[in-house]
Amino acid sequence: MRAARAARSALRRAAPATLIARRSLFVELERDVVRPAALAAYKARVAAHGAARGALDEGYRASFGVAVGRTSSVYHLGTVADYDARSARDAAEGLRAPLDGVDATETSVFAEATATLAGAGLPGLAGGAVVDAAPGAVYELRTYELVLGYATVPRFLELYAAGLADKLAVDDTGESTLVSLLHSEAGVAPLNTVIELWRHDSAQGSMRSRVKSREATTWRAAIGDIAAISTRFETQLLAPLYA
Repeated sequence: MRAARAARSALRRAAPATLIARRSLFVELERDVVRPAALAAYKARVAAHGAARGALDEGYRASFGVAVGRTSSVYHLGTVADYDARSARDAAEGLRAPLDGVDATETSVFAEATATLAGAGLPGLAGGAVVDAAPGAVYELRTYELVLGYATVPRFLELYAAGLADKLAVDDTGESTLVSLLHSEAGVAPLNTVIELWRHDSAQGSMRSRVKSREATTWRAAIGDIAAISTRFETQLLAPLYA
């Protein structure tokens, strides 16, 4: 309790050096909760329907099963210009694969931290970052839930930006790429949720990249400071069904 109060007090005193950039698009992450007995058939339908969904939704980027994490889930990733465009997209007939076997659907809308990504020389989804379904590739969904307060997300981005260049320079495995960095705007994701989406050539490649990154002292210090303003963290490995 004392540590949490101290973190909140420090955030109130801090004047964040990294401001949240004016968003250029929304990033939407949908989650389907599927009955285990129906999961294989639903994944096959989603994969087969991917091209049709892409023809109806130019912002559709990928669908994923879960290799490690919430394994009865299927995720869909897309971008949209604004809520009006989202409503028009959702009105399209046949946008989603038939939901047989799906018990619940959830969605969250995020803004992309484009300035933070650009500072590290990364395009992000807004700049055309590629999401692919190469054999063996996995995507790591790293989720931080932060303490409440207006200053928290800007402070996270300030800390993250300070360490990211070091992490990218030290990790010379060539097996991992940061696809996007997102912070929540609406939906089931709690306020002040931040998501990293990393692409790894393989699940084991993600481990080699993680081990190598531990040599990045500035990155490790940044993560230590981020831990002080976080209330929860989780990571999942996603396997692309269609991209």
